[in-house]
Amino acid sequence: MTLAEATLKHDRATVGFALALITLLAWGYTVTLARTMGLSGGDMAMPQMHAWGAGTFAFMFAMWAVMMVAMMVPSAAPMILLFATINRKRRQQDRPYVASGVFLFGYLVIWTLFSALATLAQWGLHSAALLSPMMVSTNPILGGTLLIAA
Repeated sequence: MTLAEATLKHDRATVGFALALITLLAWGYTVTLARTMGLSGGDMAMPQMHAWGAGTFAFMFAMWAVMMVAMMVPSAAPMILLFATINRKRRQQDRPYVASGVFLFGYLVIWTLFSALATLAQWGLHSAALLSPMMVSTNPILGGTLLIAA
């Protein structure tokens, strides 16, 4: 039995390990970012009241995207593992299947698109001076609207 065949027989373990690794890397980045922000008083990581440049926008987008991976991959793990199980059965029956990595990639693309929208919303609110540098609402109407929406 080749390594590829052995890996396919243990697909749930392989997929579970990959999901755990992705989650740990994303949480590692998120925790490191939070510590860096705390040690620098927020100057390095969070945008100040000046206009955002391309670098700030890219940094904020990366922050949103990695946070989404850290939070959403664990919640999707049961579905991804179920998908891997169904695929294993389809492979055993010589039926067409889609790799679990492709399924996960599609899931991550959707959350990355959400991250882009969140970054655009944050940029707009920051530009309108409706958010403080620490992402706190400076407008009670905005704060109330966000509370009701949540």
